[in-house]
Amino acid sequence: MRENVTVHDIIGMEYVGVSESDTVQAATELMLEEETDTVVVLRGREPVGMLTCHDALATLVDGGDAAERPVSEAMSEPAPRITTLADVDEAAGIMFSEPASHLLVFDEGEFVGLLTEREVMAATSSRSVESDYDAPLADENDGELVTDGSDYETEAEEFSTQSICEVCGSLVRDLSNMNGQLICADCREV
Repeated sequence: MRENVTVHDIIGMEYVGVSESDTVQAATELMLEEETDTVVVLRGREPVGMLTCHDALATLVDGGDAAERPVSEAMSEPAPRITTLADVDEAAGIMFSEPASHLLVFDEGEFVGLLTEREVMAATSSRSVESDYDAPLADENDGELVTDGSDYETEAEEFSTQSICEVCGSLVRDLSNMNGQLICADCREV
């Protein structure tokens, strides 16, 4: 079993960044092009905010002219910070207590990436499945604990019921295994 998984172990070092002076329309077009729902607003190399799909939509709903309005007028506060050396459990704790769906990741004081809720959930759920594989097996005949010494290559029969739906990406409590995918009730009905 792999213990002490750090943020460095799970983060994708790529992120999408925009300037405060970019227009909301340009930033939104970039989000669509890069297939992301959040961009980091940078002043030089320092994150000063976030622009989410929600922020961009709010600009349009408020009657703002997204083609002319700068990102600095529509952005949200920056996400909470964490270092690459932090444990994944610490990252999950910050996300749940803030609540935040992203964390700004720093390495030796320099911004290096954006940690997503999906990355944290994947890391924590894979650890629980790994720990299930490492559990000793009970011998049905005499109740003694035995291990068979083999590497487990099969799917876990039980899994955490709170995770991310592999179809829609929602964090839900009730997942079912359908055709090898963990999916929520809404996606099962489709």
